[in-house]
Amino acid sequence: MPQELATFLYPKSVAVIGASRSPDKIGFIILKNIINSKFRGKIYPINPNAEKIADLKCYKDLKEIPEIPDLAVLATPSTLAVEILEQCADKRIKNVVILAAGFKEIGPEGKLLEEKITTLAMKKKIHLLGPNCLGFFNANCPINATFGEPIRERGNLRFISQSGAIAASLFDWCNANNIGLDSFITLGNKAVLNENDFLEYFEKEYQNTLYSEQQKGLSKVKPIGLYLESVSEGKRFLKSVSKISKKDPVFILKPGKTEASAKAMLSHTGAIAGENSIIDAAFSQAGAIRCQTMGDFFDLAKAFSWEEVPKGPKIAIISNAGGPGVISVDAVSETGLELAKFDEKTETELSKILPRQSNIINPVDVLGDALADRYRNAAEIVLKQGNIDSLLIILTPQIMTQVEKTAEFIGYLSKKYDKPIFCSFIGGKSITEGEKILNIAKIPTFRFPERAIYAISKMWEFRKQSIRENIERVEESPKINLNLDEIEKIVRNARSKKQKNLDNLSANEIITAAGITTPATQIVESFEQARSFAERNGWKIVLKLSSPGLIHKKVAGGIILNITNEAQLKEAMKKLEERKMDIQIQEKIEGDIQAIIGIRRDPTFGDILLFGAGGSYAELIADRNLHLLPINTKEAQNLVERSKIYKYIDKMQKTNPIALDKLLETIVKMGTLARILPKDLEIEINPVIVNKDNAWAVDPKIYIKP
Repeated sequence: MPQELATFLYPKSVAVIGASRSPDKIGFIILKNIINSKFRGKIYPINPNAEKIADLKCYKDLKEIPEIPDLAVLATPSTLAVEILEQCADKRIKNVVILAAGFKEIGPEGKLLEEKITTLAMKKKIHLLGPNCLGFFNANCPINATFGEPIRERGNLRFISQSGAIAASLFDWCNANNIGLDSFITLGNKAVLNENDFLEYFEKEYQNTLYSEQQKGLSKVKPIGLYLESVSEGKRFLKSVSKISKKDPVFILKPGKTEASAKAMLSHTGAIAGENSIIDAAFSQAGAIRCQTMGDFFDLAKAFSWEEVPKGPKIAIISNAGGPGVISVDAVSETGLELAKFDEKTETELSKILPRQSNIINPVDVLGDALADRYRNAAEIVLKQGNIDSLLIILTPQIMTQVEKTAEFIGYLSKKYDKPIFCSFIGGKSITEGEKILNIAKIPTFRFPERAIYAISKMWEFRKQSIRENIERVEESPKINLNLDEIEKIVRNARSKKQKNLDNLSANEIITAAGITTPATQIVESFEQARSFAERNGWKIVLKLSSPGLIHKKVAGGIILNITNEAQLKEAMKKLEERKMDIQIQEKIEGDIQAIIGIRRDPTFGDILLFGAGGSYAELIADRNLHLLPINTKEAQNLVERSKIYKYIDKMQKTNPIALDKLLETIVKMGTLARILPKDLEIEINPVIVNKDNAWAVDPKIYIKP
């Protein structure tokens, strides 16, 4: 991260190029926003046709400015971008924001224009934000260099958005809900500066003397929300997110869940490990929370900003209606939280202050006629209970319900007790004043209890992830001896024949050289050779057609199993010889567990390892369990335990144990092999058969990427 980026976010002087006197022009709005944000530095409006704008002296061009501004904001048309950026370079300005649209997003002409400004900025070492962006906001400076709605309240939320429209919506939502912002960066087309530059800045922010301490009424964390349509430099991105998420929550809204890229893949690995599942795995492994909807994104912003992260999964619920309570119980079980069990003392105290018809077992039903005092008394008793980590208060507006007074009591309880409190006031007009009171008190409130429970579950997920991240990672790199020159030669030969994968024997040799156990195998040209193989390796053998173009042999009728004598072998050889392809003979491996282990090369995040149910179930079950490489034994164990097939493995271990340690060893070796092999090769073993003795790579394939 360039050190000069501090002067980008904390400028002491700003030039607004294209400043305007017309209130409906961007050049006017951004100038007023900078002034109204109480920016303490110097502001230089630039407009050749004006002497003063907003009571500030106006300059005809950059040359007239008496100093080198820390920041230049271009509120000019895209057609002038190259010319003005050259002027910025001549003035030795190092930080520039280009607001205008009309670049690569409009087609070839705009793309060429963007390439020119990118090349110029890189050559002159200019930190360029945009183009096609809304600008940025930093409450700590303070400066609002955007043409969006001014932010009324300072807070602890940090946002990075690739969309200006999303940013504008968040500004309005934050103001409507009394939510304050710490900083907000809109990236636009990411011509030079991207999300990683700002994430790396945030990562080091605790060492920055300008960093602000915790503000009253806010949580101890400084959440970061990202809206990204694309991820730049995936490995760099995940490195920063991994470091930040150890102390601060990172939640991301990333649209584009298409599996189109996977459809172009020949392998099971490519079909199963599609783009969307890779993004899920990458974000999760880095400790980030992936939001599925804009509702998720907004809900987590409020929850993380205002309330402390629960120390555990146990939740207590108080409601004045049975229906929402029952719905909440379902949501709790679906999100991985737990309903707290009250001790005898708590239940006794609740029975004393609640009507006989009330439910005193979690969720607590205070009944529809509950006034504010009944809510308060029940909540006080529950909050004193040691066995809860968070409290959800649900209110439905009955005729007698004291909405505002109940909200006031909740605010009082939040200050008195150190356990996080969340609310769901269900309704419309009747509950709006209560919501306003809760917003002022900075109590997260949601219109539906499922939304509250979702937010609480993700907060607990962050807590668990941050705990796991503090465990030191142990690197494992098994020694693998491969002749890379020979492999390159094999690949070149395959490419010359327009093959999409290596032949079976070549793939088998590479897998074996990596220390992964494979059954005995060879190519046979006659019945006599096949019989000799069977006599050496035992009469449990398999015959397969072997051709680089034949990927799914079973579907093509290219496998004959369970050959146990000469007559069966002779018949099988005759049948396969008619197909005019090479015939591969292989020792048959018995085992109840069939898994798939695959390696996919992802252009954004690097090498990805897939583990799941294999054999015929590989595509049917879609057992997608992904890990970004490298991987060690402990991580391999976690990967296996997340899989659907693990339920069967765990069940078998109690009656007919398998060599689970050998399976984990195979996964780790596959990870190491991926790092050694040329990057245009992808690997898949399907199935890996696991029995009591070993994990066997029965049918390895190595694909050649285009």
